[in-house]
Amino acid sequence: MSLKFGVLGLLAEQPLHGYDIKNRFEALLGGSWDVNFGQVYMTLQRLERDGLIETDGKRGDRRKLAYRLTGTGRKTLVDWLSRPESEPQQLREEIYVKLLLNTRLADGRVDDLLKAQRRVYMQRLKDLAELEQGARREGRDDLVLLFKGAILHTEADLKWTDACAEEIRNSNRKGGKAK
Repeated sequence: MSLKFGVLGLLAEQPLHGYDIKNRFEALLGGSWDVNFGQVYMTLQRLERDGLIETDGKRGDRRKLAYRLTGTGRKTLVDWLSRPESEPQQLREEIYVKLLLNTRLADGRVDDLLKAQRRVYMQRLKDLAELEQGARREGRDDLVLLFKGAILHTEADLKWTDACAEEIRNSNRKGGKAK
């Protein structure tokens, strides 16, 4: 998800300044995405430059400047919210490149990489399950859906890791090199 649309969505509710945007964005995602103030303020500058937001009057306490959506910003947000995701999973993640290079260069270290990656996915599943349980306790059904989706994606990543390991074992049995 783009920080841009997260900011637009928060500003659709009410005018906010950068500090509030950062805190509310992180709370919206249950602490699963930390953003720094630089990212927030750079995003605000771009949105203002593009005519999607504007300042909301005078500076408030501590000279903070609040922003609000423009009509164009609201239309952009509504269009984005109604459009399904059409982009496939990115095949540029580090693990994919590592796996491809390891199969060519690693001389048997591919199994070690896959075992280590499997441990990472297992820990991620445990962490996500705890986050999901916390969201349920807090009555945050929106976050339950977010964490459930992340769990399903991580389970698929885990299956992918196991399939890669199996493919490499089969290739090694045949005397070939997995490529």
